[in-house]
Amino acid sequence: MTKQNFIQGTMILVVAGLVTRALGTIYRIVLSRFIGAEAIGLYQMAFPTMIMLITIVTAGLPIAVSKLVAEAEASRDQLKVKKVLWLALFLVGSIAIITSILFYFSIPFISKYLLTDERVSLSLYAIVPIIPIISISSVLRGYYQGKQNMLPSATSTIIETIFRMISGIALSFYFLPYGPEYASAGAMIGMVIGEIAGNIILLIYYHFNRSKSNKNYQFNYFSNFFDRGIRKQLSRIAVPVTTSQIIGSIAYFIEPGVVAHSLAIAGISTAMATAQYGQLAGMALLVTTFPTVVTYSLSVSLVPAVSEAAAKNNSFLIYKRLHQALKFAFIIGFPAATLMFIMADPIAILLFDNTQVGHLIKIIAPFAIFLYIQRPLAATLQGLDHAKESMKNSIIGAISKTIAIVILASRPELGIDGVAIALNLGMTLVTILHFNSIIRIIGYSLQLKTLSLIIFSTTIVGYLSYYLLHHSFLDLHLGFRIIVILLFSSIAYFYLLLFFKIIKKQDIERIPWIGAKIANILPIK
Repeated sequence: MTKQNFIQGTMILVVAGLVTRALGTIYRIVLSRFIGAEAIGLYQMAFPTMIMLITIVTAGLPIAVSKLVAEAEASRDQLKVKKVLWLALFLVGSIAIITSILFYFSIPFISKYLLTDERVSLSLYAIVPIIPIISISSVLRGYYQGKQNMLPSATSTIIETIFRMISGIALSFYFLPYGPEYASAGAMIGMVIGEIAGNIILLIYYHFNRSKSNKNYQFNYFSNFFDRGIRKQLSRIAVPVTTSQIIGSIAYFIEPGVVAHSLAIAGISTAMATAQYGQLAGMALLVTTFPTVVTYSLSVSLVPAVSEAAAKNNSFLIYKRLHQALKFAFIIGFPAATLMFIMADPIAILLFDNTQVGHLIKIIAPFAIFLYIQRPLAATLQGLDHAKESMKNSIIGAISKTIAIVILASRPELGIDGVAIALNLGMTLVTILHFNSIIRIIGYSLQLKTLSLIIFSTTIVGYLSYYLLHHSFLDLHLGFRIIVILLFSSIAYFYLLLFFKIIKKQDIERIPWIGAKIANILPIK
């Protein structure tokens, strides 16, 4: 099984994340045009239920599996690797089956009394087979990530997205004449087909890449399921991660209601409050959270990398991995936040034809950098076996954000701006708490010279993009203007990073597939 280094693994996941995000965006646009707002509304009503169920079923096991497999690999304990995998599959499979049965019989109640639209029941029934499929694939992805081989996860994710797109569009369009509830269910069945395809890819990788060393010992499947030591290790990591995710899901679930009540106190009508929250959550955050595709990939690669280093008691390697991750996040995050702030209005007009969205983007963008580095910090805590710290910080952030929404959004002079400010407060607080925990645990400190050079390079590019936006390419269509400005700004930023030696030629060479070719044409040694 091919193992990539930290940078290579991250880049593979970044490429896969960008491809799947682009395909997913196209899919949502096409699906919306094909089946209409009502069917999409039913689909969106069912979707959070699926996310909550998957969060409960997987129980943080993918991260736990990734960490324990990485530790076992570091000590060359292939028996433990297999024990971790099969025990996790047994646990998650059992939970998934029980949850699926309970959910199946509760669908009439959920659709009628909780979601208040019985038509959504068809989409909810389509969710039932997704639960065990995703639970198995999530554990397998954690297994491969623990072995620091990101290709199976990346490949399966892309295949899953492609199959989901094709089957989802085809089935929803086929069922549309029977009513929007059938079209919505068709899209959900497409997700089932996509998950099956992705799972098959993961199983194929597992079958063909099993190392011979795994066959050189006796392995008792029955006794493995009752290995108390492995169970305790899995639960020690999985329980805090799951608790944190469930708290986040609950906060996400109640947030619209809290916002609506707070805006009502501010004198804003229900219809207006719904529209404003849609602009914030469905449009502005869609833009400002896009760079998290990169930071999510960083966090996935960072958990096994830090776990392996910790298992070897290699403090230098832990520092190095964390520094690489934060440096990468800053390199992407600072210019992304700056360009989103400067180009907020044209981006909002181009994508949503709504200038109010641009105003909200301007509020969030300056603080978005805290969101971009939050995941790598949380991943480091999990890799260091301090998942409880990450959980505690996330709970404090969720509670603080909710309280801030009530206080700020209920003020007439702020309204929806108060919600955006509260979101900034929540993500800034969690990030600061994560960083404080890491400082306390390992004594890490930022490399201020590198950070200063990144900020300086970002400032230059910010001025360049501002000048181009207001003084150049004015005759071009808005979409082409934005693309050209982003292209010029990206090239300038890239050469500034090379000039200040923030990134080096050898760093470029490590990029999978195309790195060596790009490095060969660079004028800097």
